[in-house]
Amino acid sequence: MRTLRTVGTALLQSEDEWSSRNRFLARSICDLANVVRSADATSGLDVGCQEGALTDRYAEGTGLDFCGIDPIITEPRTTAAGRRLLPGVADDLPFPDDAFDVIVFANVFEHIRPERRAASLRELARVLRPDGAVVGQLPNPWFPIESHSRLPFMGWLPERAQVRYWRFSPTPWGRAPGSKEGIFYSATTRHLRTAAGAAGLTLDHLERYNYPAAAIPERLRPIARLAAGPMRVVPWAWLFVLRPVSSPGAPRWGA
Repeated sequence: MRTLRTVGTALLQSEDEWSSRNRFLARSICDLANVVRSADATSGLDVGCQEGALTDRYAEGTGLDFCGIDPIITEPRTTAAGRRLLPGVADDLPFPDDAFDVIVFANVFEHIRPERRAASLRELARVLRPDGAVVGQLPNPWFPIESHSRLPFMGWLPERAQVRYWRFSPTPWGRAPGSKEGIFYSATTRHLRTAAGAAGLTLDHLERYNYPAAAIPERLRPIARLAAGPMRVVPWAWLFVLRPVSSPGAPRWGA
């Protein structure tokens, strides 16, 4: 098992690589949002904003007035660029109906307990304007190296086994003893589509996504180049767009 920890440590990004990861993620989300947003869109919400670094990038890349929400925030504050960050969770958003043109939901769905997924997407649908769009990213739990733990095949295991396996993770983010609460739950595009349907949303677009080399730990870049072909079939993640089922004709893709 010490070997597992060594392998996982090699998968941890440096500060520069993590910065590159955030830059590429923000650019990809903004590019997608700029395609699907309505012509008169003005507002955006970053659900799961953490400290707000990406919230600022989303605002700069789309020109929308963004704010963010995250359960780790304990009281209202602002980002470095002065954008509002509020405490809250996805299934209880402190906003009125039809408040946002674009909602960013990137790397959040897999952190929501399965029994709360549909309720969370119903809240997103409630605060989304009828011609709006939810733009997000979902890590692939079937990817050979699971992205949260950096452990081989973690996402393939049942939750109880994941809890035991987690102790070999080299990642700096921990978990409560005997619990995986707040880390991740294996979530696939099928889970996303099902929860979206229950919330009155449709999966309007889905595409495979892999990060460029600059976001990959340097020691693993030769392996990533060799795996480029298989990763086009089994990607690290998916980008997606959700829309209200009754959306009145904004730009669309087939899922």
